[in-house]
Amino acid sequence: MSKKRFIQAVIIRSLPELSKIAQAIKYAEGLYDSLGHHGYGADKSIPNEGKDYYDELTPRQRQWFTGFWQAFNYKQNRNGAAMRWAQLGELSDDDYKIIIEAAKKEGIKQLAQGQARKMAQGWLHEKRYNDYQAQNQNKKAQKNHVLNHLNNELNAIKKLYESSKDEALLKQIENLEQAMRDARV
Repeated sequence: MSKKRFIQAVIIRSLPELSKIAQAIKYAEGLYDSLGHHGYGADKSIPNEGKDYYDELTPRQRQWFTGFWQAFNYKQNRNGAAMRWAQLGELSDDDYKIIIEAAKKEGIKQLAQGQARKMAQGWLHEKRYNDYQAQNQNKKAQKNHVLNHLNNELNAIKKLYESSKDEALLKQIENLEQAMRDARV
């Protein structure tokens, strides 16, 4: 909450007489400063009005933010989005690419009737780009499942071959080993 809103809220709640407004403002300002001194100050995650967060980005962050802003389809409050981008810190190129790809997907996503698109600032703050990584994680889990299944089948056939020495099983072993190599790619 900004200092201005805090003081307004204190005055409204205390309802001082008009002749005592100046005293109430002085009290509210002192209260605000005292709370700030004890760690209960303004929320640093709220954009500071009048501050240009885009200008405070490093050149590298600015370059990646520009790519993100172009990809994100709901262009509202660029300054707030730049603030959230800065809060991400310096990321690797791959991490920035993941965020931008997710922003592109978010931009083309069809919304249900009556739904509104999340602004970039909130989308970044809530790390909604991670929602799009779940698809990659599902693919990785599916790949691991296939590899485990093939490995189990291969081990079973190898045990069967060791006990029977049936030459027909060697072809199956060879096929399963090739299938595992293909699945790893």
